[in-house]
Amino acid sequence: LRPRPGSDLALALGMLQVIISEELFDKAFVDQWTIGFAELKARVQDYPPERVAEMTWVAAELIRQVARLYAMNKPACIQWGNAIDHGVNSFQTARAISILRAITGNLGRPGGELEGSSFASLDYFSPELTLQDKVTPDRWKRRIGTEHEVLPTGTYTLPASLVKAILEEKPYPIRVVYVQACNPLLTWSNAQRARQALEKVPFLVVADMFLTPTAALADVVLPVASYLECDGIVAPPYYPVVQVQQKVAQIGECRSDCEILNELAKKVGLREYFWDGVEQFLDAILEPLGLTFDEFRRIGVVTQPKRYRLYKTKGFPTSSGKVELYSSQLERRGFDPLPIYREPPETPYSAAELAKEYPFIILISWKMAPYRHSGGRQISSLRGAHPEPLALIHPQAARELEISDGDWIYIETKRGRIKQRARVTDDIHPRVVGVDYAWWFPERGPTDLFGWAEANVNLLTNDNPPYNPEMGTTNLRGFLCKVYRAGAG
Repeated sequence: LRPRPGSDLALALGMLQVIISEELFDKAFVDQWTIGFAELKARVQDYPPERVAEMTWVAAELIRQVARLYAMNKPACIQWGNAIDHGVNSFQTARAISILRAITGNLGRPGGELEGSSFASLDYFSPELTLQDKVTPDRWKRRIGTEHEVLPTGTYTLPASLVKAILEEKPYPIRVVYVQACNPLLTWSNAQRARQALEKVPFLVVADMFLTPTAALADVVLPVASYLECDGIVAPPYYPVVQVQQKVAQIGECRSDCEILNELAKKVGLREYFWDGVEQFLDAILEPLGLTFDEFRRIGVVTQPKRYRLYKTKGFPTSSGKVELYSSQLERRGFDPLPIYREPPETPYSAAELAKEYPFIILISWKMAPYRHSGGRQISSLRGAHPEPLALIHPQAARELEISDGDWIYIETKRGRIKQRARVTDDIHPRVVGVDYAWWFPERGPTDLFGWAEANVNLLTNDNPPYNPEMGTTNLRGFLCKVYRAGAG
Protein backbone atom coordinates (compact mmCIF):
# COMPACT_ATOMS: atom_id res chain seq x y z
CA LEU A 1 0.00 0.00 0.00
CA ARG A 2 2.91 2.38 0.78
CA PRO A 3 0.96 4.91 2.91
CA ARG A 4 2.64 8.26 3.48
CA PRO A 5 5.02 7.82 6.42
CA GLY A 6 3.20 8.83 9.59
CA SER A 7 -0.33 8.35 8.19
CA ASP A 8 -0.90 4.72 9.28
CA LEU A 9 -3.64 5.75 11.73
CA ALA A 10 -5.62 7.46 8.99
CA LEU A 11 -5.39 4.30 6.86
CA ALA A 12 -6.64 2.13 9.74
CA LEU A 13 -9.54 4.51 10.38
CA GLY A 14 -10.40 4.47 6.67
CA MET A 15 -10.47 0.67 6.69
CA LEU A 16 -12.72 0.73 9.76
CA GLN A 17 -15.07 3.13 7.99
CA VAL A 18 -15.43 0.76 5.03
CA ILE A 19 -15.85 -2.35 7.18
CA ILE A 20 -18.48 -0.75 9.41
CA SER A 21 -20.42 1.10 6.72
CA GLU A 22 -20.58 -2.02 4.54
CA GLU A 23 -21.42 -4.19 7.59
CA LEU A 24 -18.48 -6.51 7.04
CA PHE A 25 -17.73 -6.81 10.76
CA ASP A 26 -18.42 -9.88 12.91
CA LYS A 27 -21.81 -8.95 14.37
CA ALA A 28 -21.94 -11.78 16.90
CA PHE A 29 -18.52 -10.94 18.34
CA VAL A 30 -19.21 -7.21 18.39
CA ASP A 31 -22.53 -7.67 20.19
CA GLN A 32 -21.22 -10.09 22.81
CA TRP A 33 -17.62 -9.05 23.37
CA THR A 34 -17.20 -5.31 22.73
CA ILE A 35 -18.16 -2.01 24.34
CA GLY A 36 -18.53 1.28 22.47
CA PHE A 37 -19.34 0.13 18.95
CA ALA A 38 -21.94 2.87 18.40
CA GLU A 39 -19.42 5.55 19.37
CA LEU A 40 -16.79 3.96 17.11
CA LYS A 41 -19.24 3.87 14.21
CA ALA A 42 -19.91 7.59 14.62
CA ARG A 43 -16.19 8.42 14.83
CA VAL A 44 -15.11 6.61 11.67
CA GLN A 45 -17.69 8.44 9.56
CA ASP A 46 -15.11 11.26 9.58
CA TYR A 47 -12.73 9.02 7.59
CA PRO A 48 -14.31 8.07 4.24
CA PRO A 49 -11.85 6.54 1.74
CA GLU A 50 -11.73 9.69 -0.41
CA ARG A 51 -10.57 11.82 2.52
CA VAL A 52 -8.17 9.14 3.74
CA ALA A 53 -6.69 8.87 0.24
CA GLU A 54 -5.65 12.53 0.44
CA MET A 55 -4.07 11.95 3.85
CA THR A 56 -2.26 8.70 3.07
CA TRP A 57 -1.50 8.90 -0.68
CA VAL A 58 -3.24 5.52 -1.06
CA ALA A 59 -6.02 5.47 -3.67
CA ALA A 60 -9.57 5.40 -2.26
CA GLU A 61 -10.54 2.31 -4.24
CA LEU A 62 -7.45 0.49 -3.01
CA ILE A 63 -8.40 1.33 0.60
CA ARG A 64 -11.83 -0.20 -0.04
CA GLN A 65 -10.32 -3.31 -1.64
CA VAL A 66 -7.91 -3.89 1.24
CA ALA A 67 -10.61 -3.36 3.88
CA ARG A 68 -12.92 -5.84 2.14
CA LEU A 69 -10.14 -8.36 1.59
CA TYR A 70 -9.21 -8.26 5.27
CA ALA A 71 -12.76 -8.35 6.65
CA MET A 72 -14.14 -11.02 4.33
CA ASN A 73 -11.30 -13.55 4.64
CA LYS A 74 -10.85 -15.38 7.92
CA PRO A 75 -8.55 -16.12 9.54
CA ALA A 76 -6.56 -12.94 8.98
CA CYS A 77 -3.65 -11.20 10.69
CA ILE A 78 -2.24 -7.70 10.73
CA GLN A 79 1.45 -7.51 11.57
CA TRP A 80 3.13 -4.23 12.42
CA GLY A 81 6.69 -3.14 13.05
CA ASN A 82 8.62 -0.11 14.28
CA ALA A 83 6.82 2.35 12.02
CA ILE A 84 3.65 2.20 14.11
CA ASP A 85 5.60 3.22 17.23
CA HIS A 86 7.56 6.06 15.64
CA GLY A 87 5.15 8.95 15.73
CA VAL A 88 2.86 11.26 17.62
CA ASN A 89 -0.10 9.02 16.75
CA SER A 90 1.59 5.79 17.86
CA PHE A 91 -0.72 4.92 20.76
CA GLN A 92 -3.97 5.50 18.90
CA THR A 93 -2.59 3.78 15.79
CA ALA A 94 -2.02 0.65 17.84
CA ARG A 95 -5.56 0.98 19.22
CA ALA A 96 -7.09 1.37 15.75
CA ILE A 97 -5.30 -1.72 14.44
CA SER A 98 -6.36 -3.67 17.52
CA ILE A 99 -9.95 -2.57 16.88
CA LEU A 100 -9.68 -3.83 13.30
CA ARG A 101 -8.60 -7.20 14.64
CA ALA A 102 -11.45 -7.29 17.15
CA ILE A 103 -14.48 -6.26 15.11
CA THR A 104 -13.59 -8.65 12.28
CA GLY A 105 -13.70 -11.55 14.74
CA ASN A 106 -10.07 -12.52 14.35
CA LEU A 107 -9.10 -12.45 18.04
CA GLY A 108 -8.16 -15.87 19.37
CA ARG A 109 -9.01 -17.58 16.09
CA PRO A 110 -6.66 -20.33 14.84
CA GLY A 111 -4.54 -18.72 12.15
CA GLY A 112 -5.71 -15.29 13.27
CA GLU A 113 -4.73 -12.94 16.08
CA LEU A 114 -3.81 -15.12 19.04
CA GLU A 115 -3.88 -13.59 22.48
CA GLY A 116 -0.48 -13.23 24.13
CA SER A 117 0.17 -16.40 26.11
CA SER A 118 3.40 -15.94 28.02
CA PHE A 119 4.95 -19.02 29.51
CA ALA A 120 4.14 -19.84 33.11
CA SER A 121 7.39 -18.38 34.43
CA LEU A 122 8.07 -15.29 36.50
CA ASP A 123 6.17 -12.30 35.12
CA TYR A 124 8.44 -9.67 33.51
CA PHE A 125 6.49 -6.98 35.38
CA SER A 126 6.09 -8.81 38.68
CA PRO A 127 7.01 -7.02 41.93
CA GLU A 128 9.89 -9.48 42.35
CA LEU A 129 11.55 -8.02 39.27
CA THR A 130 10.39 -4.40 39.07
CA LEU A 131 10.30 -3.70 42.85
CA GLN A 132 7.62 -1.11 42.09
CA ASP A 133 5.97 -1.86 45.42
CA LYS A 134 9.15 -0.64 47.15
CA VAL A 135 9.00 2.82 45.58
CA THR A 136 7.51 5.42 47.92
CA PRO A 137 4.72 7.68 46.57
CA ASP A 138 7.04 10.69 46.75
CA ARG A 139 9.75 8.95 44.73
CA TRP A 140 7.14 7.66 42.30
CA LYS A 141 6.02 11.21 41.54
CA ARG A 142 9.64 12.24 40.94
CA ARG A 143 10.38 9.49 38.42
CA ILE A 144 11.76 10.70 35.10
CA GLY A 145 9.08 10.90 32.43
CA THR A 146 6.03 10.96 34.70
CA GLU A 147 4.63 13.86 32.69
CA HIS A 148 3.59 11.25 30.11
CA GLU A 149 0.48 9.60 31.49
CA VAL A 150 0.44 6.04 30.18
CA LEU A 151 4.07 5.00 29.76
CA PRO A 152 5.17 5.45 33.41
CA THR A 153 2.50 2.98 34.53
CA GLY A 154 4.97 0.36 33.31
CA THR A 155 8.70 0.18 34.00
CA TYR A 156 9.93 2.41 31.20
CA THR A 157 10.88 5.96 30.48
CA LEU A 158 11.74 7.51 27.13
CA PRO A 159 15.27 8.42 25.99
CA ALA A 160 14.14 11.99 25.34
CA SER A 161 12.92 12.25 28.94
CA LEU A 162 16.26 11.02 30.26
CA VAL A 163 18.23 13.41 28.04
CA LYS A 164 16.08 16.31 29.18
CA ALA A 165 16.50 15.35 32.83
CA ILE A 166 20.30 15.23 32.48
CA LEU A 167 20.57 18.57 30.71
CA GLU A 168 18.05 20.44 32.87
CA GLU A 169 18.81 18.59 36.14
CA LYS A 170 15.08 18.13 36.74
CA PRO A 171 13.44 16.50 38.63
CA TYR A 172 16.93 15.97 40.10
CA PRO A 173 20.57 15.98 38.93
CA ILE A 174 21.70 12.71 37.36
CA ARG A 175 25.22 11.76 38.41
CA VAL A 176 25.63 8.34 36.81
CA VAL A 177 24.36 6.79 33.58
CA TYR A 178 24.74 3.05 33.04
CA VAL A 179 24.26 1.96 29.41
CA GLN A 180 23.63 -1.65 28.45
CA ALA A 181 22.24 -3.27 25.31
CA CYS A 182 22.06 -0.02 23.36
CA ASN A 183 24.16 2.58 21.55
CA PRO A 184 22.45 5.94 22.28
CA LEU A 185 24.63 8.06 20.00
CA LEU A 186 23.23 6.13 17.05
CA THR A 187 19.81 4.97 18.23
CA TRP A 188 18.36 7.88 20.24
CA SER A 189 16.57 10.75 18.55
CA ASN A 190 18.27 14.15 18.26
CA ALA A 191 21.72 12.57 18.47
CA GLN A 192 23.60 15.84 19.06
CA ARG A 193 21.48 16.53 22.12
CA ALA A 194 21.96 12.94 23.29
CA ARG A 195 25.72 13.42 23.01
CA GLN A 196 25.55 16.64 25.04
CA ALA A 197 23.73 14.77 27.79
CA LEU A 198 26.14 11.84 27.85
CA GLU A 199 29.12 14.20 27.95
CA LYS A 200 27.57 16.23 30.77
CA VAL A 201 26.84 13.36 33.13
CA PRO A 202 29.71 13.05 35.67
CA PHE A 203 30.12 9.28 35.35
CA LEU A 204 29.21 7.26 32.26
CA VAL A 205 29.47 3.46 32.25
CA VAL A 206 28.90 1.38 29.12
CA ALA A 207 28.60 -2.40 29.19
CA ASP A 208 29.12 -3.83 25.70
CA MET A 209 30.92 -6.50 23.71
CA PHE A 210 32.47 -3.89 21.40
CA LEU A 211 33.85 -0.37 21.58
CA THR A 212 30.96 1.56 20.06
CA PRO A 213 30.68 5.34 19.58
CA THR A 214 28.82 5.54 22.89
CA ALA A 215 31.41 3.35 24.62
CA ALA A 216 34.15 5.66 23.32
CA LEU A 217 32.59 8.44 25.43
CA ALA A 218 32.48 6.35 28.59
CA ASP A 219 34.53 6.70 31.75
CA VAL A 220 34.38 2.93 32.21
CA VAL A 221 33.65 0.19 29.66
CA LEU A 222 32.66 -3.22 31.03
CA PRO A 223 33.22 -6.25 28.76
CA VAL A 224 29.91 -8.09 28.41
CA ALA A 225 29.54 -11.77 27.62
CA SER A 226 27.87 -12.85 24.40
CA TYR A 227 25.06 -15.40 24.42
CA LEU A 228 27.69 -18.12 23.96
CA GLU A 229 29.46 -17.03 27.14
CA CYS A 230 26.62 -17.09 29.66
CA ASP A 231 23.79 -19.25 30.90
CA GLY A 232 20.29 -17.95 30.43
CA ILE A 233 16.64 -18.56 29.67
CA VAL A 234 15.08 -17.59 26.37
CA ALA A 235 11.44 -16.80 27.13
CA PRO A 236 9.99 -14.29 24.65
CA PRO A 237 7.03 -12.41 26.11
CA TYR A 238 3.65 -13.57 24.77
CA TYR A 239 5.03 -16.81 23.28
CA PRO A 240 4.22 -20.18 24.91
CA VAL A 241 7.76 -21.53 24.74
CA VAL A 242 10.88 -21.33 26.88
CA GLN A 243 14.30 -22.73 26.01
CA VAL A 244 17.70 -22.98 27.60
CA GLN A 245 20.74 -20.90 26.67
CA GLN A 246 23.88 -22.73 27.74
CA LYS A 247 27.30 -21.26 28.26
CA VAL A 248 29.92 -22.85 26.01
CA ALA A 249 33.01 -20.72 26.70
CA GLN A 250 34.58 -18.20 29.07
CA ILE A 251 36.68 -15.58 27.28
CA GLY A 252 38.79 -13.28 29.42
CA GLU A 253 37.04 -11.42 32.21
CA CYS A 254 33.70 -10.79 30.52
CA ARG A 255 30.51 -11.23 32.52
CA SER A 256 26.87 -11.36 31.52
CA ASP A 257 24.65 -8.30 31.95
CA CYS A 258 22.71 -10.23 34.56
CA GLU A 259 25.83 -11.07 36.57
CA ILE A 260 27.15 -7.51 36.42
CA LEU A 261 23.88 -5.99 37.62
CA ASN A 262 23.39 -8.61 40.32
CA GLU A 263 26.87 -7.99 41.76
CA LEU A 264 26.57 -4.22 41.39
CA ALA A 265 23.30 -4.25 43.36
CA LYS A 266 25.05 -5.90 46.28
CA LYS A 267 27.77 -3.23 46.27
CA VAL A 268 25.24 -0.39 46.49
CA GLY A 269 23.28 -1.85 49.40
CA LEU A 270 20.48 -3.68 47.59
CA ARG A 271 21.53 -7.25 48.40
CA GLU A 272 18.17 -8.16 49.98
CA TYR A 273 16.39 -7.68 46.65
CA PHE A 274 18.79 -9.69 44.52
CA TRP A 275 20.29 -13.18 44.38
CA ASP A 276 23.46 -14.91 45.57
CA GLY A 277 24.36 -15.69 41.97
CA VAL A 278 22.99 -15.93 38.46
CA GLU A 279 21.95 -19.58 38.77
CA GLN A 280 19.81 -18.76 41.81
CA PHE A 281 18.13 -16.04 39.77
CA LEU A 282 17.48 -18.50 36.93
CA ASP A 283 16.06 -20.98 39.44
CA ALA A 284 13.62 -18.28 40.59
CA ILE A 285 12.50 -17.64 37.01
CA LEU A 286 11.82 -21.36 36.52
CA GLU A 287 10.18 -21.97 39.89
CA PRO A 288 6.58 -21.83 38.54
CA LEU A 289 7.52 -24.69 36.20
CA GLY A 290 8.79 -26.80 39.10
CA LEU A 291 12.30 -26.86 37.61
CA THR A 292 15.76 -25.75 38.62
CA PHE A 293 18.08 -24.37 35.97
CA ASP A 294 20.29 -27.46 36.28
CA GLU A 295 17.26 -29.66 35.50
CA PHE A 296 16.13 -27.35 32.71
CA ARG A 297 19.61 -27.51 31.19
CA ARG A 298 19.04 -31.20 30.49
CA ILE A 299 15.51 -30.72 29.10
CA GLY A 300 16.37 -27.86 26.74
CA VAL A 301 12.91 -26.71 25.61
CA VAL A 302 9.48 -26.64 27.23
CA THR A 303 6.33 -25.67 25.33
CA GLN A 304 2.70 -25.11 26.22
CA PRO A 305 -0.21 -26.39 24.14
CA LYS A 306 -1.75 -23.91 21.73
CA ARG A 307 -4.81 -22.22 23.20
CA TYR A 308 -7.52 -20.43 21.27
CA ARG A 309 -10.33 -18.02 22.20
CA LEU A 310 -9.22 -17.80 25.81
CA TYR A 311 -11.64 -14.91 26.29
CA LYS A 312 -14.59 -17.31 26.19
CA THR A 313 -13.61 -18.68 29.60
CA LYS A 314 -11.87 -15.76 31.30
CA GLY A 315 -12.91 -12.70 29.30
CA PHE A 316 -10.50 -9.97 28.20
CA PRO A 317 -8.07 -8.26 30.61
CA THR A 318 -10.16 -5.10 30.95
CA SER A 319 -12.41 -3.86 33.75
CA SER A 320 -15.45 -4.94 31.74
CA GLY A 321 -13.99 -8.23 30.54
CA LYS A 322 -14.71 -7.10 26.99
CA VAL A 323 -12.84 -5.35 24.17
CA GLU A 324 -13.27 -1.68 25.02
CA LEU A 325 -13.49 0.04 21.65
CA TYR A 326 -14.40 3.17 23.59
CA SER A 327 -11.89 3.38 26.45
CA SER A 328 -13.29 4.83 29.65
CA GLN A 329 -9.81 4.54 31.20
CA LEU A 330 -8.38 6.90 28.60
CA GLU A 331 -11.34 9.22 29.04
CA ARG A 332 -10.73 9.41 32.80
CA ARG A 333 -7.12 10.38 32.13
CA GLY A 334 -8.21 13.17 29.82
CA PHE A 335 -7.42 11.47 26.50
CA ASP A 336 -9.65 10.74 23.56
CA PRO A 337 -11.42 7.44 24.27
CA LEU A 338 -11.51 6.62 20.55
CA PRO A 339 -8.76 6.69 17.91
CA ILE A 340 -8.49 10.09 16.25
CA TYR A 341 -5.97 11.16 13.61
CA ARG A 342 -3.80 14.21 14.20
CA GLU A 343 -1.54 15.41 11.42
CA PRO A 344 2.08 14.91 12.55
CA PRO A 345 4.35 17.94 12.86
CA GLU A 346 6.55 18.93 9.95
CA THR A 347 4.65 17.43 7.01
CA PRO A 348 3.59 18.98 3.68
CA TYR A 349 0.19 19.63 5.30
CA SER A 350 1.16 20.86 8.77
CA ALA A 351 4.22 22.86 7.62
CA ALA A 352 3.49 23.96 4.05
CA GLU A 353 6.02 26.81 4.05
CA LEU A 354 8.82 24.60 5.33
CA ALA A 355 7.94 22.03 2.66
CA LYS A 356 8.91 24.52 -0.03
CA GLU A 357 12.54 24.28 1.13
CA TYR A 358 12.37 20.64 2.26
CA PRO A 359 10.10 18.94 -0.31
CA PHE A 360 10.75 15.27 0.55
CA ILE A 361 9.53 13.11 3.40
CA ILE A 362 11.93 10.93 5.34
CA LEU A 363 11.18 7.27 5.87
CA ILE A 364 13.80 6.16 8.37
CA SER A 365 14.66 2.91 10.12
CA TRP A 366 14.80 0.77 7.04
CA LYS A 367 17.18 -1.91 8.22
CA MET A 368 19.26 -4.21 6.05
CA ALA A 369 19.26 -7.91 6.84
CA PRO A 370 22.94 -8.26 7.88
CA TYR A 371 22.60 -5.91 10.84
CA ARG A 372 20.55 -5.49 13.98
CA HIS A 373 20.21 -1.83 14.93
CA SER A 374 23.76 -0.44 15.23
CA GLY A 375 25.38 -3.84 15.73
CA GLY A 376 27.53 -5.79 13.30
CA ARG A 377 29.36 -3.02 11.43
CA GLN A 378 32.68 -4.34 12.74
CA ILE A 379 32.08 -7.85 11.32
CA SER A 380 33.82 -8.11 7.95
CA SER A 381 31.49 -10.74 6.48
CA LEU A 382 28.45 -8.56 7.20
CA ARG A 383 30.13 -5.42 5.91
CA GLY A 384 30.90 -7.31 2.73
CA ALA A 385 27.18 -7.87 2.22
CA HIS A 386 26.24 -4.26 3.01
CA PRO A 387 29.39 -2.11 3.20
CA GLU A 388 27.91 1.41 3.15
CA PRO A 389 24.79 3.29 4.25
CA LEU A 390 22.22 3.40 1.46
CA ALA A 391 19.49 5.98 0.93
CA LEU A 392 16.53 4.85 -1.16
CA ILE A 393 15.27 7.31 -3.77
CA HIS A 394 12.71 6.92 -6.56
CA PRO A 395 13.90 7.16 -10.21
CA GLN A 396 11.65 10.16 -10.86
CA ALA A 397 13.14 12.10 -7.95
CA ALA A 398 16.65 10.99 -8.92
CA ARG A 399 16.20 12.35 -12.45
CA GLU A 400 14.91 15.68 -11.17
CA LEU A 401 17.89 16.00 -8.81
CA GLU A 402 20.45 14.63 -11.31
CA ILE A 403 21.32 11.79 -8.96
CA SER A 404 22.55 8.45 -10.29
CA ASP A 405 22.51 5.11 -8.55
CA GLY A 406 25.63 4.89 -6.37
CA ASP A 407 26.16 8.66 -5.98
CA TRP A 408 26.91 10.00 -2.53
CA ILE A 409 24.05 12.28 -1.53
CA TYR A 410 23.22 14.58 1.35
CA ILE A 411 19.95 14.25 3.24
CA GLU A 412 19.24 17.42 5.19
CA THR A 413 16.60 18.63 7.63
CA LYS A 414 16.49 21.88 9.55
CA ARG A 415 18.37 20.04 12.34
CA GLY A 416 21.33 18.65 10.43
CA ARG A 417 22.80 16.90 7.41
CA ILE A 418 24.14 13.42 6.76
CA LYS A 419 25.67 11.61 3.79
CA GLN A 420 24.66 8.24 2.37
CA ARG A 421 25.00 6.47 -0.97
CA ALA A 422 21.97 6.65 -3.29
CA ARG A 423 20.08 3.47 -4.16
CA VAL A 424 17.65 4.32 -6.98
CA THR A 425 14.61 2.06 -6.75
CA ASP A 426 10.92 1.88 -7.64
CA ASP A 427 10.25 0.41 -4.20
CA ILE A 428 9.75 3.85 -2.67
CA HIS A 429 7.31 6.70 -3.28
CA PRO A 430 8.61 9.54 -5.51
CA ARG A 431 8.26 12.04 -2.63
CA VAL A 432 9.80 9.83 0.05
CA VAL A 433 13.45 9.10 0.86
CA GLY A 434 14.42 5.97 2.79
CA VAL A 435 17.40 6.50 5.08
CA ASP A 436 19.62 3.68 6.36
CA TYR A 437 19.65 3.42 10.15
CA ALA A 438 22.29 3.45 12.91
CA TRP A 439 25.44 3.72 10.81
CA TRP A 440 28.96 4.09 12.17
CA PHE A 441 32.39 3.10 10.89
CA PRO A 442 34.45 0.96 13.32
CA GLU A 443 37.46 1.08 10.99
CA ARG A 444 37.89 4.83 11.63
CA GLY A 445 38.81 4.48 15.28
CA PRO A 446 37.57 6.20 18.44
CA THR A 447 39.14 9.65 17.93
CA ASP A 448 36.07 11.02 16.12
CA LEU A 449 33.78 8.41 17.70
CA PHE A 450 34.06 6.11 14.68
CA GLY A 451 32.54 8.60 12.25
CA TRP A 452 29.30 8.60 14.24
CA ALA A 453 28.03 11.86 12.72
CA GLU A 454 28.59 11.18 9.00
CA ALA A 455 25.60 8.96 8.18
CA ASN A 456 23.67 8.91 11.46
CA VAL A 457 19.99 9.46 10.69
CA ASN A 458 19.31 10.54 14.26
CA LEU A 459 21.15 13.77 13.57
CA LEU A 460 18.04 14.58 11.51
CA THR A 461 15.38 13.57 14.04
CA ASN A 462 13.78 15.67 16.74
CA ASP A 463 13.00 15.05 20.41
CA ASN A 464 11.03 18.21 21.11
CA PRO A 465 7.23 18.57 21.38
CA PRO A 466 4.64 17.90 20.18
CA TYR A 467 4.74 14.45 21.71
CA ASN A 468 2.32 11.58 21.50
CA PRO A 469 -0.24 12.67 24.12
CA GLU A 470 -0.57 9.32 25.86
CA MET A 471 2.98 7.93 25.66
CA GLY A 472 5.27 10.88 25.01
CA THR A 473 6.85 9.44 21.85
CA THR A 474 8.31 11.83 19.28
CA ASN A 475 8.03 11.85 15.51
CA LEU A 476 10.86 9.71 14.13
CA ARG A 477 9.64 9.42 10.55
CA GLY A 478 7.46 11.25 8.09
CA PHE A 479 9.16 14.63 8.57
CA LEU A 480 10.51 16.96 5.91
CA CYS A 481 13.94 16.88 4.28
CA LYS A 482 15.77 17.88 1.14
CA VAL A 483 18.16 15.78 -0.91
CA TYR A 484 21.04 16.73 -3.18
CA ARG A 485 24.14 15.17 -4.66
CA ALA A 486 27.27 15.51 -2.52
CA GLY A 487 29.24 18.43 -3.89
CA ALA A 488 26.20 19.91 -5.62
CA GLY A 489 24.75 21.96 -2.78
